[in-house]
Amino acid sequence: MNNTLLASVREADGRYLSDLELRPFDQMMEAFQTRMSLYSYVRDNGKTLVLNALRRLMQTPHRQVVQEHAQQCQRDMLFTLEYVSKGILLNDEASFMEEYLVWMQNIMRSFNRQSACVAAYRLLKEEVRANLPGDQSNLMMLYLDKLVEALNTGI
Repeated sequence: MNNTLLASVREADGRYLSDLELRPFDQMMEAFQTRMSLYSYVRDNGKTLVLNALRRLMQTPHRQVVQEHAQQCQRDMLFTLEYVSKGILLNDEASFMEEYLVWMQNIMRSFNRQSACVAAYRLLKEEVRANLPGDQSNLMMLYLDKLVEALNTGI
């Protein structure tokens, strides 16, 4: 459950939540089936999405990065999809930003791989857009856009 919802529950210690305070829970429940479907799809098809993006990255000036670091790229992109999927499932964008984006940005900068990484994740976004239904794709884009922005320009 996301931090905002947990904070609401904690702040209501000793009383029931008001209708206004319950609204975020209703919104989360309305979108939960979409979130579950997205999570299941990515769990079952994430490797294909990543491999397709990396195959396309081979056709770019970043070919050498893929040739030299294909296993690490695949591992990192799969980990990213897993982390994004969990954030979406839990409706917890804040944790994704705080825990994952900062870490990923620092790692890629330390290896001086931001441009290849940005290109790879842009291609992954295209794979997601082409393979997931619109509502699921839109949810995933919120996270992937933030990732690309963090890698490209920083947070």
